Amino acid sequence: MSSSKALISKYFDSVSGKSQVPLSEYFAEDIQWNLPPAHPFVGPFIGIPAVLDMMGQGADFFPYESIAIELYALIAEQDDVVAHFRLTAKTRAGEDYANEYLFRFKCRGQKIVEVWEFLDTYYQYKMGLFS
Repeated sequence: MSSSKALISKYFDSVSGKSQVPLSEYFAEDIQWNLPPAHPFVGPFIGIPAVLDMMGQGADFFPYESIAIELYALIAEQDDVVAHFRLTAKTRAGEDYANEYLFRFKCRGQKIVEVWEFLDTYYQYKMGLFS
C-alpha cells in the first residue's frame, strides 16, 4: 500500500471512530478543502481552522452517534488518493440519510494538502439539510 493510501486509510479510521487520532493531525497547515460548486457552504476552505469550522457546520446535520461510513474503495496513484464511500445517518429530524461520496485527496509529506469533495448536494437539499 502506498504511503498516501495508508494515510487516507488512517484518516478514515479517525472519521469513523476506529481511531482517536484527531483529524487535524492528518492535515497540512495550509490544507485547501474544495466543496462542489452547488454546495451552500461555498469555499474553498484554506487552513486547518477553516477546514475544521466547515466540518463543524456539517456535523450539525446529523447526531454523531448515528453516522456510519462504508468505505468502498481507496484508489491511489502516487500522492493522489480517491475514496469512494457511503455515509448513512439520521437527520436531526429523525429521517434516514444515505449519500454516496467521492473524495480526491492530494497528499505530500504524510499530510493531506488538498481535498476535492463530490456528493449529491440536491439530495441533501431534498432531505432538508439546507434552507
